[in-house]
Formats: sequence, C-alpha cells, structure tokens
Amino acid sequence: MKALVYHGPGKKAWEEVPDPQILAPTDAIVKIDTTTICGTDLHILGGDVAAVTDGRILGHEGVGHVIAVGDSVQNFKVGDRVIVSCITKCGVCEY
Repeated sequence: MKALVYHGPGKKAWEEVPDPQILAPTDAIVKIDTTTICGTDLHILGGDVAAVTDGRILGHEGVGHVIAVGDSVQNFKVGDRVIVSCITKCGVCEY
C-alpha cells in the first residue's frame, strides 16, 4: 500500500509499505476512504515532535471501512464504516 513516510524535518515521501496485519486480538484494520491533514501533522513535518522518528508512517485521522478484526474485537465487524480519531476512549468506562 502507499503511505506518507516521515524522514526528518521537512522530509517526507509517498512510499510503498507492507499492508498492515492483525498483531493483537484487539486490533482492527481500516481501509481509509478519505482523510485530511491535522495540525499535529504540521508539527511533525516541522520536526517539532521528537517522538516521531525517521520511517514513521504519518496519518492518524480518517474515515473508512473495517476490513479485518482481531478475535477480541466485539463492537466492530468487517464492512462497518468508521472514523479514526487520534483521541479515543474505550467506550466502556466513564473516561
């Protein structure tokens, strides 16, 4: 799949990367249909987020549909349309 990969301040590239895999039973894979840039992306590209290092695949907000779920995923199924937000909650506790 194509992904936008960070290579340091001001350096990014569209690259072919491996398709994601279910690694944990709580994982879900979403095929992104549409997305937009977030202000955080601008900070990352400017080199202002030290935790983001060379090789990081960028993008953390989008709309798409679920194409795979881990065995422990109960509230989503393949085919569901979802929004991917950088701010999430478990949906169980009050927080």
